[in-house]
This record gives sequence, structure tokens and C-alpha cells, in this order.
Amino acid sequence: MDAEERESGITFGELCRLIGKKIWLVLGIAAAVTVLAVVLFALVVNPMSTYYSMNFELVYPSASTRQYPDGTPFSYRNIISRTMLEAAKRMDERLTDTDVATMLSEDHIMVTAQTDGEDAGATVTYTVTVKGSYFENAETAQLFIRCVADATVNDIKSRAASLSYGISEDTFNGNNFEARLGLLSDEYDTILAAYDTWISTYSGGYQVTVGGELRSLSDYRAQVNGLYADAVRTALTQECESGGYGLLYGEDEETVVEEAVTARVEQLIQEYESNESILAALSGGTNVITPYARSSEGGSTGSSGSTREERIAYYTERNAVIANQLGNRVGAEGEGTLTVARAQAFASKLNGYFTALNAAADTLRDVTTAIYQQNTFAEFVSQNADSTGDTNIVLVAVAAFVLAFLVAAIIVCATEYSRQRRGQEPAAELSSAEGGPDPEEGAAPPADASEKPEDGNRTE
Repeated sequence: MDAEERESGITFGELCRLIGKKIWLVLGIAAAVTVLAVVLFALVVNPMSTYYSMNFELVYPSASTRQYPDGTPFSYRNIISRTMLEAAKRMDERLTDTDVATMLSEDHIMVTAQTDGEDAGATVTYTVTVKGSYFENAETAQLFIRCVADATVNDIKSRAASLSYGISEDTFNGNNFEARLGLLSDEYDTILAAYDTWISTYSGGYQVTVGGELRSLSDYRAQVNGLYADAVRTALTQECESGGYGLLYGEDEETVVEEAVTARVEQLIQEYESNESILAALSGGTNVITPYARSSEGGSTGSSGSTREERIAYYTERNAVIANQLGNRVGAEGEGTLTVARAQAFASKLNGYFTALNAAADTLRDVTTAIYQQNTFAEFVSQNADSTGDTNIVLVAVAAFVLAFLVAAIIVCATEYSRQRRGQEPAAELSSAEGGPDPEEGAAPPADASEKPEDGNRTE
């Protein structure tokens, strides 16, 4: 039976014996292949097919409105714009060599937005996914995604710091005095409205540090409220109208205002004389065509829309106003209100309110910047990046070890068995030539040494 098994192949026991003789060689080969496979997958295969992603929320004061601090719409695609990716590279020296240009052109970086709910203030979760081949390892890819989020945060803060609630000096001086009053009112209302928005978002007691001083939002608002209150605005408007300063202009309250007053006085003198001529004609019963008159509703119309008495009343009242402004320059008493000195004093008042409100606007900008600095950040859903498309290294190691062990064992067994058979063939040929039994068939057992010798050979 054993002879038949040996003729047909190798037994399982002999297979185990052959492997056992070379077990360290087999294990060494298997271990080397396993290390090679792990390194290959970790450094070559996985980076070429792996994508890393992280989820985060952008928290900032105007996030619920989907707007930047300046009111422009927020686009989540801007998170992975070239500008943001370049800014992310500059945040850490380990990212300096990251090829963001190719990353964008090959669509190897993506961003998605998912809204949790349908209302305007619903939370939005952003997911940035990037291909792993651009980074040395998962930690570097994770660092890059965090820097991309931080670059967006810095962009929002930068936009807040660049806000301007004030009026430029060129714009202010480029308008006449009446228009300047309107500009000051608009600036005042804008500042108060901004503080009201912050107070409604947080609270009146929310404290902000500006210039090293910690104060509440209500305190900041109260400081502005007294600068250009309704009573102040009303008084300035009345003074402008009665003094005849509304159409004056000039950016220099000394020389240019003087020129503007001189030009305005000449216009008013001509108007006064023209009105006097019209009044004389109307009083004499002549039906003259006049350019303006006051209608029964109080507005200005042409002469065809009013009676002769209404036109006389209008021009009489208008000349009374001019006489109050010009005084003795049109035969009235006194110097009148429209003088260079008084116009310059009024211009100085406007400039004072302009300076005060612009300072308040700068303070509001600093308050807004501080609020964004304190309340703008990226909140990550998880601290580690998720990976997709990669192969589990542990499974690779186990599979590589088992496969390498089997292959090495087969090769060792084949080699050892072949060598053993080659060593047995010369012994078999020699035994056959001497006429002895075939070693593989077995030999007769030797005589038992305990048996007695034949007669004649026994010793005493």
C-alpha cells in the first residue's frame, strides 16, 4: 500500500515534513511579500484612488441670510475657488507644493452644500472632497481641507473689516448744502439701523472691545443717537432754508464758499428785480405770463393754473424771503442772512457733523469687525477625514501573507521533493545491479540474534 502511495505522489505527512524543514524560509518570503504589498498599497495604489472628505458648518453673524458681511450673496462654490485654495496653501508650509491649479482643472476637489430644513435660517453643512494623490498622507489631506475652511472664515472676516458706513469727503463736498443735510441724515439712520440689527441679533448688553475699551452695543448706539437727533436735523434744515444756503456748494468753507455766496447773491438780486417787475404788472391789471405761481393746493404751477391774486401773493412772499436773505442789497434793512460769514459758519456746522458721524461710522465698522472676529468660525462635524476608494491595509496584509505563504510553501515543497527523488534514483540503480532487493520494495529482516546456531557451530 505504501509503495502505491509513493508511486502516485507525495503524502500529506511528507508535505508537512518538507515545509517544516524550510519553515523559516517560507515565513521569511511571506513576510517580505506582505511588507512589499503593504508599502505598495499605502504609497502608490491607495493615494491614486482615495478621496478624503470632511463636513463642516460655517458659523458667522449673517450666515442665516446666506450673505457676506457687505450684503453680497454667499456662494458655496467660492469655498474652493482658486483664491481660497491659494490662501489655504499659505497657511501651512506642509501645503506649499500642493498643485491646486491641476486639482481644480481636473475636478479633483469638490464642494457640496446640504441644507437641514427649508426655512431661511436652516443650517447648511458643507462637504469638501479632495483626491489623496496630491498629499503625502491622510493627515496632510485633512490639514488641507481644514485650511480651506479657515481660508473661507478669514475671507468673511476680511470683508467685515473692509466695510465702510461713512461718506467720503469727495462725495460730501461735491454736493450743495441742502444735499449735504440729506447725506448726513442717511448716514445717521444707517448707523443706528446697523446697531439695531446687532442688538436684535445678540442683545443690547452684548459687549464688544474696540480700541481696548469694552462696551455694550446699547452704549455704542446711545453715543450715536445724540449726534444728529431729530431736533438737530430740524434746526439745521430750517436754518438752511431761511438763510438761503441750500444751493451753496464748495469743498473749502473759506474761499469756495465765498465764491458760491457771491454767485448766489447775484442770482437772487436778478430774481428779486424780475419779481418786482411782475408784481408791478399784475398790480396794474396787466395779465402777464409768469413762470411760476402757487396753486390752491400749495404747489408751483404756470400762470395759466392760478388766479392773478394767487400770483401776486406768491411773488410777494418770494421777494420777502429774498429780502430777508439779502437785506440792504435789495433795499431791505440789515445785511441779510446770506452773507459769506454766516454761510461759512453754516458750512462749518455741517462739516462738524460730517466729521462726528464719520467717526461714529468708523466705530461701527470696528464694532462690526469685532463681532465677526468673535463669532465667525468653521465647525467640523467630525475631527477626522473620511476616506473612500482606498483598500484596507490590514486586509491587504493578511491576504498577501496567506497567498505568499502558500506560494512559497508550494515552491519549497516542489524543490525539496524533486531534490529528494533525484537522490534516491542512484541508490535504486545500484541495488538493482548487485541483484539485491529493491530498497523501495524492502529487504528481508535479519536473523534474530537470539536464535541458537546450527549444530556444530555452537560454542561451549
